[in-house]
Amino acid sequence: MTYRELIQTMNIISQNIGQQETKTQKKLYKIYERLKKYHEEYQEQFQEIRLDAALVDDKGALVLDEKGEYKFTKDGVRQVEKAVKELLSKDFVYQKIEVLNANGLENHTYLKDWLIGVEFIGEEDAEIF
Repeated sequence: MTYRELIQTMNIISQNIGQQETKTQKKLYKIYERLKKYHEEYQEQFQEIRLDAALVDDKGALVLDEKGEYKFTKDGVRQVEKAVKELLSKDFVYQKIEVLNANGLENHTYLKDWLIGVEFIGEEDAEIF
């Protein structure tokens, strides 16, 4: 899996979590929490990319704007964009999440590569019902 796929999956899960009113939403929240560690790894690498390309003064100190954000030169922005694009395409090692009680997750086919123990209903199967 790539970091792009991770981010897309986490975005879809967050849209489906709601207020965790149902058992399925609670399960989705637990899955989201388990995937969060991989997202944190991505965020650390993303911040390193930004830090490496940030503008520094003649003494090597970071130059920040009025909001405390890094400033970048035009080349720095290009460097960040290129490196982030590469990072998003980068594969990472993850462990599939084993689900013991899969009730309610069958229709969440976007999770098929992330979970073990769920028999997902494909689009073809869903039309039968």
